[in-house]
Amino acid sequence: MTDKEGPDLESRIREHYETLPPAERRLGDLLLDFPGDIATYSATELARMAGTSKAAATRLFRRLGYSDFNAVRRQVRAARRWGSPVYLTGTDTLRSRSRTIAEHLERESANLSRTLESLRPDTVRTAVRALARAPRIFVAGFRNSHFLANYLYRQLTLMRPGVRLVPSAGQTLGEDLVDLAQGDVVVVVALRRRVTAVQKLVEASRARGAQVLLITDPSATRCTRLADWTLTCEVRSISPFDSYAAAISVLNLLCAVLFQRELKNGYQRLREIETWHDALEELETYDRFPFEQETGAGEE
Repeated sequence: MTDKEGPDLESRIREHYETLPPAERRLGDLLLDFPGDIATYSATELARMAGTSKAAATRLFRRLGYSDFNAVRRQVRAARRWGSPVYLTGTDTLRSRSRTIAEHLERESANLSRTLESLRPDTVRTAVRALARAPRIFVAGFRNSHFLANYLYRQLTLMRPGVRLVPSAGQTLGEDLVDLAQGDVVVVVALRRRVTAVQKLVEASRARGAQVLLITDPSATRCTRLADWTLTCEVRSISPFDSYAAAISVLNLLCAVLFQRELKNGYQRLREIETWHDALEELETYDRFPFEQETGAGEE
């Protein structure tokens, strides 16, 4: 069993749990509750927190199949980069129960700044040009990325025809992508933690001659080499749950640039949509809202 190919830390502990000596079991209990602590604490500190010795910690990690403490730390850090909430939570999270609004604002502001400052204007322009010219656009997203993909799909349909959200309800990707052809664009929103279908989707789309715009986070590596354009979004937060504020901002930016580029067609389409809203009486109209009576200049 190698450190890289073996099961995760929790699985290894559970496999050996019943046979662990008491000193090692105390550390095992701590790591089952907070496996992410390995990324931030030393072996000595973890042993102290568990009320055991460094020697017991060394024996535990070797019993679990790791060559040394650094090997288990590398595996845990990889899990944190992948975005596993279990590994992003530690004992320090419990000790700091009251996360302030200021901390949240600082993290969100940093995510937005790093994300938008890292975007290349030429990449955004060429991706938007493709979105404008493509016969069809297929927008894909899985798990938490699905609602982001749905947001982009909804905005794009306001500006142009031929936009599809995949997979649609009750359908497989194959059924939704049967019409995909050369010249089409596939937008894949794939923030951590990604499903295996993402890479297959990107590969298959490129094989059909379609171009791929990938919206992802810094943990992505394989798919970025296959995509025509990649826009990377910071997703870290002050909690174990990723933040999508920067991703929404990037999607909104794409729509803003596309609308500006296709101003005449986009505006005409919006007017037609409003005509349908009025004909079907679908939305509240402004005349239903109370307004203060306007007064002339100089009137009291």
